[in-house]
Amino acid sequence: MSPLFFREEDPFAPIEYGYRVEELVCRRKTKHQELVIFKSAYFGRVLVLDGVVQLTEKDEYLYHEMLAHVPLHAHPLPTDVLIIGGGDGGTLREVLKHETVKRAVVVEMDTEVVQACREFFPAVAVGFADPRTQLVEMDGAEYLARARGEFDLILVDSTDPVGPAQSLFTTSCFSRAFSALKADGMFVAQTESLHFHGDFVSRVQRGLGEVFGLVKLYTAPLATYAGNWWTFSIASKRHDPEHVRRSCQLPTRYYAEDVHRHAFLPGSLYRRLVEEG
Repeated sequence: MSPLFFREEDPFAPIEYGYRVEELVCRRKTKHQELVIFKSAYFGRVLVLDGVVQLTEKDEYLYHEMLAHVPLHAHPLPTDVLIIGGGDGGTLREVLKHETVKRAVVVEMDTEVVQACREFFPAVAVGFADPRTQLVEMDGAEYLARARGEFDLILVDSTDPVGPAQSLFTTSCFSRAFSALKADGMFVAQTESLHFHGDFVSRVQRGLGEVFGLVKLYTAPLATYAGNWWTFSIASKRHDPEHVRRSCQLPTRYYAEDVHRHAFLPGSLYRRLVEEG
């Protein structure tokens, strides 16, 4: 008998990834998308939404640590954090490692993802049981339109910028995020691969630059995602996000202070990306 095989169908990438499947763990049709969880011998359990891999147990920490800890260590005293998306709970888990955080609001349009991850990825979704967490079932762009000066950090942990997620990467959404931040707040979004999505990354950086005074880009190696060289667009009202303002004394597997400093794209490459992209 031929082994089960999953072939990723990513509309935002020019290549396809494939996985040998040991076991189909869960398959559900939510109100918004198809959710599949399968087990791989190498990657452990794998979460798939509408045919696109979102995380694997093997390496999810790389993405979640870099999305969360760079802005959290660049901010002098983050107490209120907003996570747009992030229904798997990985970014929330990392945010809540910081004792300064008093409130973490997760705005997730599809809370059935949260339910599935609490059941099948309990080590990832552990933060949903924390009393500091507030889960809101709502479109992220709509939530931002209602918030005013509430948050120290806004982290956009979204799916690829197709379908509903497209609205999170517009200049109008960046303006809403600016208004939702406190006077020294920061905004961060995952912004795909430098290898495959340079035009998109460049467009996001220029859009953020129209709203924020300080805009930069940092990266991390993420083998699970097509394009691998993954980017995080960061914008700040006051503080330079390259500077580590609070020492890292947390249990992390990849993030560290020297990783933080070296993650930012060199100035010459950044200028070329924005000017020529």
